[in-house]
Amino acid sequence: MRENLLLAARAGEPDPRRMEWIFRLFPAMQTFWNALAGNLSGGQKQMLAIARAIVEPRKLLLVDEPTKGLAPAIIANMVEAFRELKRTDTTMLVVEQNFHFARALGDTVAVMDSGRIVHTGRMDALAADAALQTKLLGLALDAHQ
Repeated sequence: MRENLLLAARAGEPDPRRMEWIFRLFPAMQTFWNALAGNLSGGQKQMLAIARAIVEPRKLLLVDEPTKGLAPAIIANMVEAFRELKRTDTTMLVVEQNFHFARALGDTVAVMDSGRIVHTGRMDALAADAALQTKLLGLALDAHQ
Protein backbone atom coordinates (compact mmCIF):
# COMPACT_ATOMS: atom_id res chain seq x y z
CA MET A 1 0.00 0.00 0.00
CA ARG A 2 2.84 2.37 0.83
CA GLU A 3 4.13 2.18 -2.75
CA ASN A 4 0.73 3.21 -4.11
CA LEU A 5 0.80 6.44 -2.13
CA LEU A 6 4.43 7.11 -2.99
CA LEU A 7 3.56 6.87 -6.68
CA ALA A 8 0.60 9.20 -6.24
CA ALA A 9 2.66 11.86 -4.47
CA ARG A 10 4.11 14.44 -6.86
CA ALA A 11 7.38 14.78 -4.96
CA GLY A 12 7.78 11.02 -4.58
CA GLU A 13 7.18 11.22 -0.85
CA PRO A 14 3.83 12.27 0.63
CA ASP A 15 3.74 15.37 2.82
CA PRO A 16 3.91 14.05 6.42
CA ARG A 17 1.13 16.42 7.53
CA ARG A 18 -1.08 15.19 4.71
CA MET A 19 -0.38 11.58 5.70
CA GLU A 20 -1.26 12.36 9.34
CA TRP A 21 -4.58 13.74 8.06
CA ILE A 22 -5.21 10.64 5.91
CA PHE A 23 -4.40 8.33 8.85
CA ARG A 24 -6.74 10.36 11.06
CA LEU A 25 -9.49 9.95 8.46
CA PHE A 26 -8.76 6.26 7.88
CA PRO A 27 -7.02 4.89 11.02
CA ALA A 28 -7.11 1.32 9.68
CA MET A 29 -4.64 2.33 6.95
CA GLN A 30 -1.82 2.44 9.51
CA THR A 31 -2.46 -1.23 10.27
CA PHE A 32 -1.95 -2.31 6.65
CA TRP A 33 0.56 0.38 5.64
CA ASN A 34 3.23 -2.14 4.59
CA ALA A 35 0.83 -4.70 3.10
CA LEU A 36 0.81 -5.44 -0.60
CA ALA A 37 -2.17 -3.74 -2.25
CA GLY A 38 -3.15 -7.00 -3.94
CA ASN A 39 -3.62 -8.64 -0.53
CA LEU A 40 -6.01 -5.99 0.82
CA SER A 41 -9.72 -6.56 1.34
CA GLY A 42 -12.23 -4.75 -0.86
CA GLY A 43 -12.89 -2.11 1.77
CA GLN A 44 -9.18 -1.58 2.36
CA LYS A 45 -8.62 -1.18 -1.38
CA GLN A 46 -11.40 1.42 -1.47
CA MET A 47 -9.73 3.37 1.37
CA LEU A 48 -6.43 3.15 -0.49
CA ALA A 49 -8.03 4.46 -3.69
CA ILE A 50 -9.45 7.47 -1.84
CA ALA A 51 -6.14 8.07 -0.05
CA ARG A 52 -4.31 7.93 -3.39
CA ALA A 53 -6.68 10.54 -4.78
CA ILE A 54 -6.25 12.93 -1.84
CA VAL A 55 -2.57 12.38 -0.99
CA GLU A 56 -1.95 15.62 -2.90
CA PRO A 57 -4.20 18.68 -2.84
CA ARG A 58 -6.48 18.61 -5.90
CA LYS A 59 -8.72 21.19 -7.56
CA LEU A 60 -11.12 18.52 -8.84
CA LEU A 61 -11.94 15.01 -7.67
CA LEU A 62 -14.08 12.65 -9.74
CA VAL A 63 -15.17 9.86 -7.40
CA ASP A 64 -17.17 6.80 -8.42
CA GLU A 65 -18.96 4.85 -5.64
CA PRO A 66 -16.60 5.75 -2.78
CA THR A 67 -18.66 3.83 -0.20
CA LYS A 68 -18.75 0.56 -2.14
CA GLY A 69 -17.66 -2.29 0.09
CA LEU A 70 -17.07 -0.16 3.16
CA ALA A 71 -18.32 -0.77 6.68
CA PRO A 72 -20.65 1.89 8.14
CA ALA A 73 -17.95 3.16 10.53
CA ILE A 74 -15.55 3.71 7.63
CA ILE A 75 -18.31 5.44 5.64
CA ALA A 76 -18.81 7.85 8.55
CA ASN A 77 -15.07 8.61 8.48
CA MET A 78 -15.26 9.12 4.74
CA VAL A 79 -18.13 11.60 5.10
CA GLU A 80 -15.92 13.62 7.45
CA ALA A 81 -12.98 13.35 5.03
CA PHE A 82 -15.07 14.62 2.14
CA ARG A 83 -16.51 17.41 4.31
CA GLU A 84 -12.97 18.52 5.08
CA LEU A 85 -12.17 18.43 1.36
CA LYS A 86 -15.25 20.58 0.67
CA ARG A 87 -13.81 23.25 2.97
CA THR A 88 -10.68 23.41 0.78
CA ASP A 89 -10.37 24.53 -2.81
CA THR A 90 -11.47 21.09 -4.06
CA THR A 91 -14.53 20.55 -6.25
CA MET A 92 -15.96 17.03 -6.13
CA LEU A 93 -18.17 15.16 -8.57
CA VAL A 94 -19.36 12.06 -6.74
CA VAL A 95 -21.33 9.19 -8.28
CA GLU A 96 -22.96 7.38 -5.38
CA GLN A 97 -25.89 5.05 -4.79
CA ASN A 98 -25.81 5.49 -1.00
CA PHE A 99 -28.31 8.35 -0.67
CA HIS A 100 -27.43 9.06 2.96
CA PHE A 101 -23.76 9.53 2.02
CA ALA A 102 -24.67 11.71 -0.97
CA ARG A 103 -27.11 13.76 1.09
CA ALA A 104 -24.45 14.40 3.76
CA LEU A 105 -22.12 15.91 1.16
CA GLY A 106 -24.07 17.04 -1.86
CA ASP A 107 -25.03 20.57 -2.75
CA THR A 108 -26.64 19.63 -6.04
CA VAL A 109 -27.94 16.32 -7.31
CA ALA A 110 -28.61 14.64 -10.63
CA VAL A 111 -30.66 11.43 -10.53
CA MET A 112 -30.15 9.00 -13.38
CA ASP A 113 -32.38 6.18 -14.59
CA SER A 114 -31.24 3.84 -17.35
CA GLY A 115 -28.41 6.20 -18.30
CA ARG A 116 -30.64 9.29 -18.53
CA ILE A 117 -30.74 12.21 -16.15
CA VAL A 118 -34.33 12.33 -14.88
CA HIS A 119 -33.92 15.00 -12.21
CA THR A 120 -31.53 17.78 -11.28
CA GLY A 121 -31.75 20.18 -8.39
CA ARG A 122 -30.59 21.03 -4.92
CA MET A 123 -29.76 18.09 -2.69
CA ASP A 124 -31.48 19.67 0.32
CA ALA A 125 -34.72 19.97 -1.69
CA LEU A 126 -34.63 16.29 -2.71
CA ALA A 127 -33.75 15.24 0.85
CA ALA A 128 -36.76 17.15 2.20
CA ASP A 129 -39.30 15.88 -0.36
CA ALA A 130 -40.44 12.32 0.41
CA ALA A 131 -42.91 12.36 -2.49
CA LEU A 132 -40.16 13.28 -4.97
CA GLN A 133 -37.89 10.60 -3.51
CA THR A 134 -40.65 8.03 -3.97
CA LYS A 135 -41.24 9.20 -7.55
CA LEU A 136 -37.54 9.13 -8.49
CA LEU A 137 -36.17 6.35 -6.32
CA GLY A 138 -39.18 4.19 -5.59
CA LEU A 139 -39.17 4.87 -1.84
CA ALA A 140 -38.90 7.65 0.71
CA LEU A 141 -35.44 7.31 2.17
CA ASP A 142 -36.06 8.60 5.70
CA ALA A 143 -38.21 5.53 6.28
CA HIS A 144 -35.18 3.29 5.54
CA GLN A 145 -32.36 4.49 7.73
